[in-house]
Amino acid sequence: MTRVPNLQIERRDGGAFVARHAGFVLQTAFQPVFRFEKGRLVPVACEALLRVTRDDVPIVNDAFFSGLGADDFLALEPQLRTLHVRNARNLPSGQRRLFLNFDPRIAENASRFEPDLRELGEELRATGLSPADIVCEITEAETVDNEALKRFVWELRARGYLVAVDDFGARASRMERVRMLTPDIVKFDNRLVKRLMSTDSGVGTLRVLVERFRRDGIQCVLEGLEALWEIGLAESTGATMVQGFVLAAPRLAGPDLAAWIAQYRPARGGDDIRLARSVR
Repeated sequence: MTRVPNLQIERRDGGAFVARHAGFVLQTAFQPVFRFEKGRLVPVACEALLRVTRDDVPIVNDAFFSGLGADDFLALEPQLRTLHVRNARNLPSGQRRLFLNFDPRIAENASRFEPDLRELGEELRATGLSPADIVCEITEAETVDNEALKRFVWELRARGYLVAVDDFGARASRMERVRMLTPDIVKFDNRLVKRLMSTDSGVGTLRVLVERFRRDGIQCVLEGLEALWEIGLAESTGATMVQGFVLAAPRLAGPDLAAWIAQYRPARGGDDIRLARSVR
């Protein structure tokens, strides 16, 4: 299997892992995902996000990826998950539950994704994580072989991972993909959430969609919340989880992650909420 050179992943003095590729510096940022729990919002996981710079200048992710050839992109994509998993070491113990992005186009080459999944499993074991701690977000990219994508998702489930359809309402992340993959979670695209929340009829549509997914055993995350009024409206839809800048902005991986996430946990007794329990 032809691959681009491995990312040069190094550990900085502060404990964060950073990668380098063709003059770009690649870092992990984590953004908490919150669950509605008895009138409170509790952080139950973090989404791992890529942050790219060149000569200390931020680069839009799409611009970075558009500069890669198709083969290079598909070879680099799983290595980014390695970077994110290694940086999960900086998350507080008991909070190392991750949403990780998976481009669905990798499913179209079984000879590629099989070893990639083995490597991911090895990285998780080294970090003290299990597949049950990982939500695999199938991104909105178009695919030409839906049967291959279904087989790929079956492989993820067989290994114990949870599955999400990411950015529902954008590109290929539509009802047909949800029906085909029967995910554990559907994450609503932030632009769709904004549009539907802007009118009473749109909020009604959002409630119908969330209820429809709930009846199918699928829990929903509303992404992109940016205003306080959106939080109450999101809860009224029946959505299980929410994410957005109004709750917590993404933060670069580093030794202060534990203290940063701790400030969002409500002070109360009882056991921590487990994501693996809350999304099944």
